[in-house]
Amino acid sequence: MSTELREQLQATMGSTLTLGRELGGGGMSRVFVAEDARLGRRVVVKVLAPELAEGMSAARFAREVRLAARLQHPNIVPVLAAEDRDGLAFYTMPYVDGESLRARLAGGGRPDLGQAVTILRDMARALGYAHAQGVVHRDVKPDNVLLSDGAAAVADFGIAKAVSAARTVETPPGAAPTGTLTRAGASLGTPAYMAPEQAAGDPDVDARADLYAWGVVAYELLAGHHPFAGKATAQQLITAHLGETPRALRTVAPAVRAPLAALVMRCLAKDPAQRPATAAELLAVLDAGLATGARAAVPRRARLGAVAALALLGLGGTGVAWRAHAGGAGVSRTTAAVPLMLAVLPFDNAGPAEQAVFTDGLTDAVTAKLGALPGFAVIDRRSAAQYRATAKPARQVGAELGVPYLVEGVVRWTRDGAGAWRAQVTPTVVDARAGTTTWTGAPVVLTAADPFSAQTAVATQVAAALHLALEPAGRAALARPLTHDPEALAAYVRGTALLDAVDRAGWTPDTRAAAERSAAEFAQAVARDSAFGDAWGAFALARFFVANTSPGDTAAMARLRTTLAQARAYVPDNPGVLIKIADTREYIDHDTVGVDALYGRAAAGLPPNNARRLRLATFLLDDHHQYDSAYALLRRAVALDPRSARTLDMAARSAGNLRHWAEARGYADALIALDSTNERGWAQRLVVLEAQGDTLAAQGAAAQALARLPHPSYLVLNEVAYAGGPYGPLYLGRSARDLGITTLYDSVAVYYDTKTDVCLRLGDGARARAYADSLQRLLARRPPRSADDSVYFAPFLAFAQATLGDTAAARATLTRALAQARAAPAADSLRVLDAELVAGTYARLGEPETAVRWLEASVTAPGRGVTAQGYAVRPKLLVLHGTPAFERFRRAHPE
Repeated sequence: MSTELREQLQATMGSTLTLGRELGGGGMSRVFVAEDARLGRRVVVKVLAPELAEGMSAARFAREVRLAARLQHPNIVPVLAAEDRDGLAFYTMPYVDGESLRARLAGGGRPDLGQAVTILRDMARALGYAHAQGVVHRDVKPDNVLLSDGAAAVADFGIAKAVSAARTVETPPGAAPTGTLTRAGASLGTPAYMAPEQAAGDPDVDARADLYAWGVVAYELLAGHHPFAGKATAQQLITAHLGETPRALRTVAPAVRAPLAALVMRCLAKDPAQRPATAAELLAVLDAGLATGARAAVPRRARLGAVAALALLGLGGTGVAWRAHAGGAGVSRTTAAVPLMLAVLPFDNAGPAEQAVFTDGLTDAVTAKLGALPGFAVIDRRSAAQYRATAKPARQVGAELGVPYLVEGVVRWTRDGAGAWRAQVTPTVVDARAGTTTWTGAPVVLTAADPFSAQTAVATQVAAALHLALEPAGRAALARPLTHDPEALAAYVRGTALLDAVDRAGWTPDTRAAAERSAAEFAQAVARDSAFGDAWGAFALARFFVANTSPGDTAAMARLRTTLAQARAYVPDNPGVLIKIADTREYIDHDTVGVDALYGRAAAGLPPNNARRLRLATFLLDDHHQYDSAYALLRRAVALDPRSARTLDMAARSAGNLRHWAEARGYADALIALDSTNERGWAQRLVVLEAQGDTLAAQGAAAQALARLPHPSYLVLNEVAYAGGPYGPLYLGRSARDLGITTLYDSVAVYYDTKTDVCLRLGDGARARAYADSLQRLLARRPPRSADDSVYFAPFLAFAQATLGDTAAARATLTRALAQARAAPAADSLRVLDAELVAGTYARLGEPETAVRWLEASVTAPGRGVTAQGYAVRPKLLVLHGTPAFERFRRAHPE
């Protein structure tokens, strides 16, 4: 790009963006790194080639780019802004610290088979999401695939369409079409990756053109060369796309398993109708483990740990076979041990409003019955419930939930001669990939005298329609009703709806009233049917919520303990009851004896392919330091419960603990995209950025979080405080009551400790000592309630004492804590001690070498999610800067 044009671009952008080095480019654009002065971060600026920008409609270009900018997905690089001014069209994107797939291939670093499958899976996820939002890329190629931290993200979504639309002459009303401003036969895109219809100049290309380009990239990755290698010119490539068939992938890459090879060749079909209909079909092969025979990108140690955990909890499946419906997936053979993913959407109540409760109960029962069959992996009902009465097309719903099949149903109501209600249920199965109904079941008629047989009949029909071979145990599970009492079921459904709303809103005191109402409904359900296990489990959950969010409410605590005692007497093995008994011991009584055994029994009582079971299993694996295995289960849990804030939050934490930063950020971003007012997502995004020491990005995230959250609590503000900039003083202005913190165990200690840190960063030693004094007084006034708490809170006290200059007391406190930790029965009890607090205390005791040894141990320990860069910006450790020990530590851990 000429110096004059660079200067023109800089002048057009103004002072907010300062151009840096050129990253290259080609085709439609040239690419620069720029500094964004407003947010203190780097961005990428892409300026369109002048011949493309000439004659463009600025308004149409900006309008089309706005459609692409709404895409928010962990595998998509979003567009931040677009401009068309002074004859220059440019747009900005976040800077991704990594390299393009093109650069990787050009540098001779061709990914191995496992890495290639991971890249292709990430690309397919991005395409599936974008296509569900109505956005087609039109220029998928290795140059637009960015690699960072083992993950791939696709850039430039919608840009080709925006350019094309902006160069099209808008026809006035009543006038004859005048065509486009491009020359006849011209096509926007890259010839090496153009679908035949795109190369032919078809203006109406759809998502299948992107799937063709995905197939070209896949062939190139897996075979090591382009499917039409040797074609030197654009015209030769276009001719090949239009009329030549590449060699079968298996003949040039025999290590690629047949299902993946066949999928790639289908994508390269000349006729769009012969390609996969949606990106969901790509994911079905990639996520089923059929691409490489195993998750080759996962280290062997992690896979072995996961296998051991699955065997322990019975999570490995039972080898039940299924065969996809012949009219849907096009697979006629039986595939063993691969559960079929599906979602049961809320059934449509085509009758009076008062029958909606029964319809919801029927939906939940069918979901539970199908989910109990090992051959199915059924999306959690909470994720599926978000599509009640949705106007979204089946393809979009399937892509968002990651399933090939949707189960729907309509319940129609009439009255018999005596005036009693009768219902007719008609179930259907929809192939979400094609957006077509593949099966409609026989209507199931039920009466008030027998409202439960419909649950079994509908579930049995669906299983048969999807060719699941039922064993006797499966038939028995389908025949078993949740309860035999219609009124008990109705109360349970009403209570569940209330409790789901509480779960979505978050566990805060503000939602206590809804939890109390849900508890009253569950109490009615178990009063009518004392053997109703699921109602008892939900009753215990509601009581636990109220007690846990009402510190000091002895009446609420008494009600919880009474409910748990009754539930254990009536349904001693119910998983929900066992979970709440364990939670009460751990989080309220601070007594962990036997807790793991309770969680294990609860997990064993849940269906194999169940998100809650997988989440429970991660607790046990974490306790035994099998962090890779725990994360593997959480990834499965996300697939089963993709629209659950809790599941995404856990996955983000687990990925961060393993230092999989891109994946942790992806889960946090998915949580934010799900609900931008949910504090968990913003908190996780900040945790990831702070752990990496990226304070500028953390400040940008803090600004976004505070703009989206009307009343942020300590959950996110504790993290905002560490972002630096103006956010420390903001935190200092909040009281504990402002943040919803009322007891020691609800983080009053963390609150005072955080304020001490903020003052240390600001250089305000006097205020830091004042908050440290408050922390010391709090811990002296409110002694811990268990030995574990004593060890956990000791470093807080020691650091406060050291900050106040009482070095003798700080040393004595640490010595006692270390002795208690070493004497504890758990082999890893020293992990309870916070390395940052201990190191900060030793630094103030004048022992930097000892401080650094604690930091060294934490960054090299598995599952800790800390880095030297993160420690370098923590206020407690600023006193270590410049010491030989700390500088040596930073050089030894540059990541």
